Amino acid sequence: MKNKYLPLLGLLPLCMLFSYSISFNQSIDKSVNKTKLQEVNKDFKGESLTIYNCQDYIDEELISEFEEAYNCHVNYYTYDTNETMYNQFTLQPEGTYDLICTSDYMIQRMVREQLVIPLNIKEDCPLYDEYASKPIRGKLQDMYADTNGDGIKDTSLDEYAAGYMWGTLGIIYDPNCSPTIQEDVRSWNVFWDENYKSLISIKNSMRDTFVVGLMHAYSGSPYSDVEDIALQAREAFLKEMEEATSQEEIDNARNKYNKVIQNLFDLVITQDNPTEVINLVKNELISLKKNIFGFEVDSGKNDIITGKIKMNLAWSGDAVYSIDCALEQQDKVLEYYVPEEGSNVWYDAWTMPKGANEELATLFIDFLSDPVNAQRNMEYIGYTSFIACDEVFDLVSSWYGISPFFEGSEYYGPYYDEESEEEVEGSIVMYNDKFYQCIADSCGNLPTDSNYFEEIEIDEEELAKPYDLSHIFGENISEGKSPIIYPYVDSENQLMCQYPDQDTLARCAVMNDFEEANEQVVIMWGQVKAYTNMLPYYLVLGATLTICIGFVSYYLIKKKKSMRNKRKLESLTK
Repeated sequence: MKNKYLPLLGLLPLCMLFSYSISFNQSIDKSVNKTKLQEVNKDFKGESLTIYNCQDYIDEELISEFEEAYNCHVNYYTYDTNETMYNQFTLQPEGTYDLICTSDYMIQRMVREQLVIPLNIKEDCPLYDEYASKPIRGKLQDMYADTNGDGIKDTSLDEYAAGYMWGTLGIIYDPNCSPTIQEDVRSWNVFWDENYKSLISIKNSMRDTFVVGLMHAYSGSPYSDVEDIALQAREAFLKEMEEATSQEEIDNARNKYNKVIQNLFDLVITQDNPTEVINLVKNELISLKKNIFGFEVDSGKNDIITGKIKMNLAWSGDAVYSIDCALEQQDKVLEYYVPEEGSNVWYDAWTMPKGANEELATLFIDFLSDPVNAQRNMEYIGYTSFIACDEVFDLVSSWYGISPFFEGSEYYGPYYDEESEEEVEGSIVMYNDKFYQCIADSCGNLPTDSNYFEEIEIDEEELAKPYDLSHIFGENISEGKSPIIYPYVDSENQLMCQYPDQDTLARCAVMNDFEEANEQVVIMWGQVKAYTNMLPYYLVLGATLTICIGFVSYYLIKKKKSMRNKRKLESLTK
């Protein structure tokens, strides 16, 4: 299980760990689930649900609870990459899988190839429809696929997919690596900086690494003779934000900026001949390869902890894992940043293949979308859930900081955590500009009730500026509840890693499926991986040949001279 440890506050002797998976199970009545079960009113005895999901991407206790709740059997299988999933899935007969979790671009491909069927979200997944973050779900709604084979993308992915987890692609780094690294990581150029040679690992992932090469190519790269589009767009965005006088103007500036980045991401599929763009990226990645420690699949998130590397191209969920583990295991601080030229925002979602057990599949989606289950699952996985609700917000607040008291929330007193073998202190809340700590279990009472809370002193310098999460949670949390968290200074970066702010999201685009250009990109990636700079070998070979020729020449000259002397000696003795 992935546990989150909060940083040490000056007046608090212990880090504040909140094991919500324990607390919620003990104290919250799962009334939403019970209502849903009563509505279904059907026994699924003898029926099964076959799920195909990425490795380590669900709290499997929830699967057992689903089986018990619906009296069915779940066959659960995992894969390592989307491409592995696609190859395995397309080799199986129709009806083999009932539910597949995969990434945005792969969903586009499967919809285009008519491998999956539409979801009736409003009718069959009411909990998902209610609690999925409206702004984040909007990103899926804005992705389209061609379902008619006419080349027109007219079908929203939201019709075929229910969002699961989401995040960004950025750089996790050791801030103590150099005095300038916090400034250097603001640009992808840091991966080409010889000051960090052999201290960087890159994802052994064609699409993710493609992002790095693409954004560097169009940001004034010395390896590409193309216009600096990304940084110019950022400068224009910053100017518009500075001059904006209304929220509408701010929103327009963000949307305009995001469109430029999205258009860059789509160059491969919008140009008649994508070869030029692909070759640009290839040259960038070949030049990058000379400066990195190597490519990795999953080891980077641990190598950054041990210090084997100082920077890693990382998904935000893995970055949170590395930051947590480094702090827990070695008291080591790591940080995450999304470079300012722009990057990728990704989405994983559930889809139903043709021949699926539709009723059970949609029930499972809704089961995971129940606020309590979504909160438990997010804690277990560590990635950011599509579900935005009171329970998830309270979990995030407990991980990273303090939020204003709300009567509808559950707060927990101190307890002994068996996994960490530590006493965990109770929740802290803000109320009327004062801080209160929960001293009894499951307290929904006002902090002024001394039977449940006691007033404490906190050095406010330990708290960062308030972080507003309304751009994610919107109206999904209870009316009157504040969507603001006051993060601890040492947790601010983790919170923004988990939930990027609006300006960060403005410079992040979705990478659509490469479609017909995919084969060219695959070939390019193979060439990058196989490329070896032969110049050093040629120099060594040339030096070796020179030495050999010199030695042979010396031997022949010496031999010739010896023969001449021998003949001269023979002539003198006659």
